[in-house]
Amino acid sequence: MVFYRYKKGANAERELAKLLKSHEFAVMRSAGSGGSISVPDIVGIKKNVIAAFECKTWKTKPRLKAEELKELKDWCSRANAYGFLAWRLRGAWLFLNVNEIQTKDIKKNGMGFKELLRTLKGD
Repeated sequence: MVFYRYKKGANAERELAKLLKSHEFAVMRSAGSGGSISVPDIVGIKKNVIAAFECKTWKTKPRLKAEELKELKDWCSRANAYGFLAWRLRGAWLFLNVNEIQTKDIKKNGMGFKELLRTLKGD
């Protein structure tokens, strides 16, 4: 069961990486995601815009533990990056800025991929 969840998550991360790459982002998928050194799962860079993503494929609405959220915000601050919780749900992606996680709901307020690109000024 653990391997299945890992594979499902890794496949979703690869899918998001390919989607970003198809929109001319330089993309990196972190080998250490989910490990003891907290780094984002995916980092996309385009024309000096850096976006970091923590990806979830849960059936229920994803949440980040307080420590995970703090570490992602710290990473984004050090890298001068936008940070997002990325949720793949039924074949579609929803994104919520990490600075809005405590006040907004990804299911109600999350943006789709096209809106994400507009936010990042990537298209």
